[in-house]
Amino acid sequence: MKLSSLALLLLFPSTVFSQYKGFGPVKWTSSVGGKILTSPVLYDKQVIIGSTAGNLSALDTATGKTIWQVGALGPVVAQPHMDKHTVYFGTYNGYYALDARNGKRLWQFKTGGEQRIGGKGLYTMQPDSLYMEDQYDLYLSAPATDDKHVFFGSSDHHIYALDKHSGKVVWKYKTNGPVHGGVASSAGVLIAGSWDTYIYALNAANGQVLWKFKTDEDTKYHHILEGIQATPLVYNNTVYLGTRDTKLYALDLQTGKEKWHWDASDPWIVASAVARDGHLYVGTSDSYLLLDIDATTGKEYRSNKGGGYVFGAAALSGNALLYGDFTGRLFMLNAADGKQLDTLDMPGRKQHAGTVLNSAGLIDFMHCAGKADPALYKTTVDFMEQLYLLGPITSAPVVTNGVAYVGSADGHLYAIPLR
Repeated sequence: MKLSSLALLLLFPSTVFSQYKGFGPVKWTSSVGGKILTSPVLYDKQVIIGSTAGNLSALDTATGKTIWQVGALGPVVAQPHMDKHTVYFGTYNGYYALDARNGKRLWQFKTGGEQRIGGKGLYTMQPDSLYMEDQYDLYLSAPATDDKHVFFGSSDHHIYALDKHSGKVVWKYKTNGPVHGGVASSAGVLIAGSWDTYIYALNAANGQVLWKFKTDEDTKYHHILEGIQATPLVYNNTVYLGTRDTKLYALDLQTGKEKWHWDASDPWIVASAVARDGHLYVGTSDSYLLLDIDATTGKEYRSNKGGGYVFGAAALSGNALLYGDFTGRLFMLNAADGKQLDTLDMPGRKQHAGTVLNSAGLIDFMHCAGKADPALYKTTVDFMEQLYLLGPITSAPVVTNGVAYVGSADGHLYAIPLR
C-alpha cells in the first residue's frame, strides 16, 4: 500500500520534508553598505539586516526594496534578535532596541566599551611592540530574551540583563574576560561563554552563578587556542558550545557536567551548532568542514569539506542543509545523507577566486602572502583583505517560504529560491 505524504507526515513527523534539489536563480539582491557579518532576521514581510556601515535595514522580502533604514548606529556585528515587534542587536557603540515595524529607536545602552580582542605581539606576530587587533574576532555577543529581560555579553567583561522594555540594568555579572560569544536563555538559565575560557550558567532572574565549566587555555600564546566566540545551543536539556580550544562541548544544562566533547584537533569551532532529530550540525575553521554529529554521543556521522572557514551556523529547511563559507560559496547538502546537492558562488568569488584561492580552490595563507613576511601583522591584515574580495558568508542563511536570505561580506543581501 502506498501512503500519501500526509499519512507519512502523521506517522513519521520528523522524516517528511520539502525536497529541494538545488538553488534557483537569485531573485533579488540589495546593497546595504559595509560588510554583512551577521544573519538577517524576519519580521512580518520584512527581512532585517545589519552591516558594518552602521545601518540596520528592513527590506521587503518579495522585492528587496528598503522599507526603512536606521543609520549611524555603529558597526552591527552582534547578531540581531527578534522578540515580537522589537529587534535587539549590538554594535561597537553599544546595544539597541528598535521597533521592527518602523525602525524607531526604543532605547540604547552604553556598555563599558566594545572592541575586538587584541594585544601587543598578538599570536607572536611582529613587531611585538605594536598593538594588534585579532582579525578573526568578527562578532560581538548576540542577545537573547525571556519574558522580562534582554541578555548579552560585553567586551567590558560583563554579562548583562536589561529590562527589555526600558533598557535599564536589572543585573550584571563580571567574568574575567571579554564576552563576545552570544548568549542563550532556556528554562530560567542563561548560558554564556567568556574569553576567560569559562562557560557560565547564571540564574536568569538575578545573575547568580549556577555552575561554570572550564574549557582549555593556551598557556604559550594565549587567545590562539582559547576563548569562546560561538552562541550556545540548548537542545534536549544539553548545552552545546564550540570554542577556540578546538572542541565542541556537550554539557548538562542543570549541572554543567560534561557529557562528551568532540575534538577538531587543530581548527577552532567558531560557528554555532544547530540540531534536528538528534543530529548536530556545526562548522570548523581551518579544516573547512561542516560536521554532522550525534547529539547524544558525540560520534561523528559525516562531514562536508569546502574551501574555507565555516564561521556561520547552518540552516535547515526541509531536506536541505544550507551553509556558507569564507570563500563566498553557499552550499546545499541533503541533511539525510550529507550528499552535496548544489553550490552557489557570490560575485566576488566568481571574480577573484582564481587569484585569492590556491590551485585547489582553498584558502591558503602562504599562497596569499606570496613573498611577504608571514610573521608580520601587516601580512595577516593584507591576507584578510584579500579574503574579503571573495564576498565571504560569515553568518547563517535564513529560509522562509522556499527562499533563502543570505548576507555576504560584500555588503549585499541575496534572496535565493530553493528549487
